[in-house]
This record gives sequence, C-alpha cells and structure tokens, in this order.
Amino acid sequence: MMSAMKATRLSFVRVAKGATPTQATIRPGVDEVSAFLCAHAQGLIEKAIDGSAANATFYDAGREQLIEDLRSGSDAEFLTAADLLATRLTDEMSHVGTPASGLLVCTTFEDGSSGASKLAAVLKLEVVSDQGAVLRRLDSGEETLAAVTNVLDRPGDLQKGLVYPDSRPRSNAVVGDKAAQQEARYFLRSVGITLEARPNASAAALVAAVGKYTNRGTAQQVIAALPSASEGSPRQVLQEIRGQGVSIPDAAVAAIADELANADRPVPRVDVTAAVKGKVKAGGLTITGSASDIEAVSWDSDPAGGWITTIRTDTEPTVTWS
Repeated sequence: MMSAMKATRLSFVRVAKGATPTQATIRPGVDEVSAFLCAHAQGLIEKAIDGSAANATFYDAGREQLIEDLRSGSDAEFLTAADLLATRLTDEMSHVGTPASGLLVCTTFEDGSSGASKLAAVLKLEVVSDQGAVLRRLDSGEETLAAVTNVLDRPGDLQKGLVYPDSRPRSNAVVGDKAAQQEARYFLRSVGITLEARPNASAAALVAAVGKYTNRGTAQQVIAALPSASEGSPRQVLQEIRGQGVSIPDAAVAAIADELANADRPVPRVDVTAAVKGKVKAGGLTITGSASDIEAVSWDSDPAGGWITTIRTDTEPTVTWS
C-alpha cells in the first residue's frame, strides 16, 4: 500500500441502462477530489491486506492490458481504455433487470512523496442519497452546514470497483467482495474479472460439493479430516483425505473438482483451516451452527407422516418469543 496516495488523472462518464456513454475526457479538478478517490482505493486495498477480498483474475491478457493502459498509458491510451470500459459496462447493464445508473470513474494514483508505485482504479459510483449535508468551517472559525445533492457512495461501501495491480501473488486486481453479489456481477463481466471464492469460504464450498456428490456422512468425515490435510486444490485435498481412509469414489472427486473449478466463484485452493458451518431446515425451523453442532442433528421418517428431527445438546433448550 502506498504511504501517501494522490490521484493524478481522472475521467468519468454517466452510465445507464440503454444509454450511450459520452466520450471520455481528462477531467480538471482531480486534486480537489483526490482524498475522496484515494479513500475508495485504500478501502479496497485494505480488504486485500486483511484477507476479506478474494483473489481476482482477468479473463485474458487483453482484458488486463486495458487496465494497464489506464495505469501507465499515455493520456490518449487512458481515454481509449476508459471509453471501451464505459461501452462494455453499459452493454452488460442491458442484460440485467434494473441496474442503478451512475458514474464510471477511471483514475490513476501515485505515491504522493516519490511519484512512483502507480495504481489504476475503475469505480462505478452511484447516488445513494438525493439530499445530504456537509459540515464546513468558515475562515472565522465558525462552523456551518451546507446542503449537497446527489451524494455518491461512501468509501468502504462501494459495491462495484477494482484497483490494479494487486500485490498478492495469485491475484491480478483487488475487487470488493460486494461486486460478486448477483445484482452487481455485470460490473465483473464488463472488466473481464473472475472473482474466486474467499479463502475462508473455500472449505465450506468443498464440503457442500462433497455432500452433493456423496452423502452427509462422507461430508462430515471430510470436515473432520480437513484440519490435518494440507492446503491445495480441491482435487489434491480430497486425494489426501482419501489417503486418511475417507472413501470418496474417483467419479465423485472428478465431479467435485470440475464443479468447483467452474463455479461462479471458482475454488482453486482450499483453506483447510477455515471453519465450516452447517444449516438444517426442518419445516418452518432452521437450525444453524458449527459442523460439530450440526452433526448432533438427526432425523427419521415418521410412520404417521412427516419427519421426526432430533437435536442432541449438553444443555436444556430454551425458547424466546418475538
């Protein structure tokens, strides 16, 4: 992370479903909004540092080169890339229900002290409030409120944005995890990014696939064996667990590996230390808990009809009403 970021180039165009974006231009006044733009970029970078941002990879070299043109290209290359990104974004917006209109912001950053360590960011900013107010201090020292309109996303709350490049070895860019939500995936497609499953969700994804292609008992065995396995691809982890005596057919291993590789959020590696939680739905009841707690839930068919669900606990259950 750069010690003292400052924004150096800025372009933004309005984007909306069914609308043709105007041609991108280098916008004046970048210094006045530098702190705002830097806060958005820093917010994403911090997610990569704390591990909450998943690895992100470009579809191909051409997609990555487009963002590189933003980062290090001439002004003409910067604007060409910004135009193409705006066109691709509006094209993708046309395929979803009611995407919010907004501004597609393309900007670059440098280290404020050395001028090195250039970064690029692509942000889709949306109006989150029609009305707002800011606290201003006058030259006299008096504080006053000033009304503002069309308030944009607050740094840290951004749904659709990326910062490039990423310092993590297996990731090309930092993308906010909110961009993986179903309603925001058109942004990922427009920039040509595949967002992997978060490391702390990889073990749960593996267990869910094991349960799908085998059975609950095998899934529970995999959960128990994961902490003693080594981090690796889903296939590698399953092969190691099979070596511990857990029976998983070859066909199931192949199906699990294929499903996780081609998921909306691919799972290239499994964090074997990640916690796995479970959920049991029984009629109108939902039981959630750790894997060991869920293992204590069983059910059998009732000859009179329906199912009998049993929960074994060390303490007496309690009930509250709301």
